[in-house]
Amino acid sequence: MSIAQTVSCLDGYDPDALRVDKAREAILACLSPITETEKVPVREALGRILAQDIVPQINVPAHDNSAMDGYAVRFSDLEKQPLKEIGTALAGKPFHGKLGAGECVRIMTGAVMPAGADTVVIQEVVKKEGDRVTIPAGQKKAQNVRYAGEDLKVGTPVLGSGKAKT
Repeated sequence: MSIAQTVSCLDGYDPDALRVDKAREAILACLSPITETEKVPVREALGRILAQDIVPQINVPAHDNSAMDGYAVRFSDLEKQPLKEIGTALAGKPFHGKLGAGECVRIMTGAVMPAGADTVVIQEVVKKEGDRVTIPAGQKKAQNVRYAGEDLKVGTPVLGSGKAKT
C-alpha cells in the first residue's frame, strides 16, 4: 500500500492540516517488518539491526583480578601491621596459595586475585622492608579489584535485537 492510497481514503484530507497521529498511522501502513536475516562480519554490522540479542558465553573479566599493581590483602588484616608478603601474582601466572591472617601477595594489574584476598593496595603507598609490608590507613574494602563478569556477564544480554546499533 502506498502513502497516496492510504491518505486518499481519509475524509477531508488537507496536507497542511494532517494531524500527527494520522500521519504516523499513514506512514506505518506503508512499512513492513524486516523478516530476513544475514550474518555479517562485526566490522560491517555498524548501523544495522540485530536479529537477536548478543549474550556473552563467558564472563569478562573471567576472574576477579587486580586493577592496579600493588598488594592483595584481606581488608580485615589492615589493622595487623606489618603484613608478611608470601608470594606474587602476575597476569597469566596466578598465586596458587591462600592468604592467611596477616599475609599479603604482590600482585600486578590483571592478575587473578589470590584466594582469601578482597582488596588491592597500590604499590606507591606501601612501605616494604624485606618481606614485611606496611600499609597506610585510609584504604577501602574492595578497592582496585575488578570482579568476574563486571564488564560482560554470562547470560546477560549486552546488545538487544530490533534496534540499530551505532
